[in-house]
Amino acid sequence: MNENDLRVIKTKRALSQSFYKLLENKLFSTITVNQICDDALIHRTTFYKHFYDKYDLLIYLITDLTKDFF
Repeated sequence: MNENDLRVIKTKRALSQSFYKLLENKLFSTITVNQICDDALIHRTTFYKHFYDKYDLLIYLITDLTKDFF
């Protein structure tokens, strides 16, 4: 998968934003992949093309948020 493809960038951004929004209101352990996908309006299959699970998405989100600090 080409990480510079605009579709990939938009999909990862939508999933990250949805996940971040859910984290503001819910505990990490209660959030499901289906909830993330429903909020992002992205099919579950697409989620798994980009991330292994919600833990992988969390690592991606943390890495993306902290990349300017390190």
